Amino acid sequence: MRELIRQLPSTEPTKAQLAQMERAYGMFIHFGVNTFGNVEWSDGGIDARSYQPDTIDADGWVKAAYDAGMNYVIMITKHHDGFCLWDTKYTEYCVRNSGNPTDVVAEV
Repeated sequence: MRELIRQLPSTEPTKAQLAQMERAYGMFIHFGVNTFGNVEWSDGGIDARSYQPDTIDADGWVKAAYDAGMNYVIMITKHHDGFCLWDTKYTEYCVRNSGNPTDVVAEV
């Protein structure tokens, strides 16, 4: 039987972690079909048509980040439930089949 080798957590940040720490202050944009299903977590069972934001103000989001002195924006584009905020040929569970087909990734 193979012995499990346990790796101790590092006490020093990696190059990628250091780079992120240097960025310091930023914005996460995190919304999707769950927002319109009024739940925090789902399993992909919320109908894509329920995703119906009135508008997608990507310029406003980025401007708000910039005006607040933020150095980056990270957007969650596909959630654990599988809903994609862009039009993709790989799944039907995306903005193309929703109440607002705006490609949010392209807009941001």
